Amino acid sequence: MLIETDFLISLVRENDKHHDRTLRILEKLRNSIKLSPYTLIELDLLILSNIFKVKDKTVFFKLLEETLNYYTIETVKPKFSHVAKAYKLREKYGLSFFDSLHAAVAVVENVPLISYDKIYDKIEEVKYVNPSTLA
Repeated sequence: MLIETDFLISLVRENDKHHDRTLRILEKLRNSIKLSPYTLIELDLLILSNIFKVKDKTVFFKLLEETLNYYTIETVKPKFSHVAKAYKLREKYGLSFFDSLHAAVAVVENVPLISYDKIYDKIEEVKYVNPSTLA
């Protein structure tokens, strides 16, 4: 299964309404979760634009990497085919830049996408999994 940025944010924000559910899902699916490679770029842009605030960016990313390693979450290798598919998905569904990339990874890699963003449920090519069905 593939996770994207909103799932990671719910993990690192203890006061997030999905935090506890996210932890339960990670424990349950340990060793079978992959991270969209475009999540790191999206997360960095959210931090740079001050939408997602962290005290120490260096420490944050180091701890995030340790957390991903703890849950044995591998990052999918970026591919040109992801970008090509993302263009088609943006055109067909009017998705945002990053949503189209995450969806494209799920389609190209043929893995279900776990996200709190229900926009993915409308994309017929994506096997969307609502996290509430997992925990």
